[in-house]
Amino acid sequence: MPPCNPEITGKSEYRFGDLIDAPAFSRMLESFFIATGIPNGVVDADGELLSMAGGENACAVFHRAHPEAAERCCDSNKAIMRDLRERCVAGGPCRNGLMDYATPVVVEGRLLATLFLGQILHGPADKEFFRAQAARFGFDETAYLKAIAAVPIVDKARAESSMAFMVEMAQMLAASGIARLRQTALERELDAHAERRVQLEDILDFSPVAIGWSDGNDHIEYINRQFTRLFGYTLDDLPNIETWYRLACPDEHYRETVVRPWVANAALAHRSGAVQPELEAKITCKNGGVRRVLIRTSWVGSHQLVNLSDITDRWVNEQRKQAHDAMLEMVARGAALADILKAIVLQIQHEDNTALCSILLLDAEGKRLLIGAAPSLPEFYNQAVHGVEIGMGVGSCGTAAFLGQRVIVADVRIHEYWKPYIQLTERAGLQACWSEPILSSRSKVLGTFAIYHTVPKTPEQQDIERISFAANLAAIAIENRNAYEELERQAYSDYLTGLANRRHFFEQAEQELARVLRYGGELSILMLDVDHFKRANDTYGHQVGDIMLQTLSEVCRSTLRKNDIVGRIGGEEFAVLLPETGCADAMDAAERLRAALAEANVPLGNGGQPLHFTASFGVATLTGTDANIDILLNKADQALYRAKGEGRNRVCVYRE
Repeated sequence: MPPCNPEITGKSEYRFGDLIDAPAFSRMLESFFIATGIPNGVVDADGELLSMAGGENACAVFHRAHPEAAERCCDSNKAIMRDLRERCVAGGPCRNGLMDYATPVVVEGRLLATLFLGQILHGPADKEFFRAQAARFGFDETAYLKAIAAVPIVDKARAESSMAFMVEMAQMLAASGIARLRQTALERELDAHAERRVQLEDILDFSPVAIGWSDGNDHIEYINRQFTRLFGYTLDDLPNIETWYRLACPDEHYRETVVRPWVANAALAHRSGAVQPELEAKITCKNGGVRRVLIRTSWVGSHQLVNLSDITDRWVNEQRKQAHDAMLEMVARGAALADILKAIVLQIQHEDNTALCSILLLDAEGKRLLIGAAPSLPEFYNQAVHGVEIGMGVGSCGTAAFLGQRVIVADVRIHEYWKPYIQLTERAGLQACWSEPILSSRSKVLGTFAIYHTVPKTPEQQDIERISFAANLAAIAIENRNAYEELERQAYSDYLTGLANRRHFFEQAEQELARVLRYGGELSILMLDVDHFKRANDTYGHQVGDIMLQTLSEVCRSTLRKNDIVGRIGGEEFAVLLPETGCADAMDAAERLRAALAEANVPLGNGGQPLHFTASFGVATLTGTDANIDILLNKADQALYRAKGEGRNRVCVYRE
């Protein structure tokens, strides 16, 4: 939640839309809506709508289209605005049953805009309430409930944290815009007071922009307080401009290819009276950190004035938006999850070149962490971490995954969580580890995102924002992968038994048959059918019948080889493809499976005796006359028919 500022003195002299790049801000809100499904918008201090992201929803299509429902919306909005005077985030359920939130965008104690986030639910919809509402207002119940079902479910904490992120972004952009306007005004002021050195320095020392000037011999005469605050250098560190270039841009290639061409162009523009060019550059600070700045130069008499606007936050946000868009594009292209996760890791390491990052994924059982992406960590370290069981005190990541909470260890050498791994971290040269759980939209732990450092280090606010951003981005990628795999599984699997469905079985069988016909080898197929299945279904009910089929599928998995392909091709009819298997071995496999099924049992309720069942088998082996899988299956089916005719619970082989 953004920090509360109860002393809002009124509207700003600036309009919010004049301080920011409005189209870019609208795209950011739209990207937020695409990523989360949460409608949002912003209005300026005069109530003018600047941006709205949300599209068609229950409120737009139903509530605001009906006079009484629309009046309810209006009453709820008025209540939120009244609450907004007292609290930082105001909101709650509207009279139409959905949740709405609002929070002010305040810079320098003045209201610039109001951010709205709404038409969400904190839990599953109360269908009876919305049915009653449909009846009251005459809505099409089916269409209305479908629209309500599409409303995103977002818990209160996540809604408030989302708003906090968006408000901080808006405030940062607005503050940057104010600084830019003031900087321009300041430059005009400097031109009018070129000879008043003392007054000029007093003004510059209170400027939010880093400023310095040099004489005609490139000797640096002055830098203001903000310059030292941003970069750490004092006037004693910078006797001349060449020294500044060497310290601020230690990479010689960068100086020669980026900085010096800009210096030459600026000098040429000054001589010709043209507009001075700007330079967006990376500056290495005295402490080794890197800032992104926008450099402008101008001339006051014989002195060259340079101002450097810190755009690090803006640059980081632009980089993150690009990373977010690139990740979504990779997902849309069907890129491998490992490639997407690696791209996320590299983005965070690009933002902080002292960080070494990793993504660990929680296995299907929710017990162990597996390497997802860790391109910069030593291979021996990744191998040691791969498969570690989560739990309290299992390093930073094992503990974070176990608790579902962020774990910060500033010095692994003295922290109890890392005592079992101290030799491993010493060998890898790691001394700090911060781990953020990767949570699904339903708050289920999917894995962890970790940032390591080679020296003890406590995270600052930008580090926390960085690791949270990375974990959220990874969660989107992992959930998309999981959803795709689930859809694929449903497309190829039988819903009851989990075996290959009829279509998928035939696709695999045709591929295997084509391989054998081309390269040679043996191939057999089994057809099996549960004996007296209809009688059991009629006697004990369909639920027991389903359990019988599920038991059969489990026995097939445990009895057959891993490369054997089992499919359900009818109600109680199954087929097994046996690659590289001749007739005798196929008979043996069928007999083992028949015996295992005869020993299996299906428990009945109310303490009754377990139900036993048997199956009949038909076996067919590929010959030179079998041109397709249908012929082979037909032969196995004939053998199965004979097994049933000879008394069931037996194996018969096809004979010409």
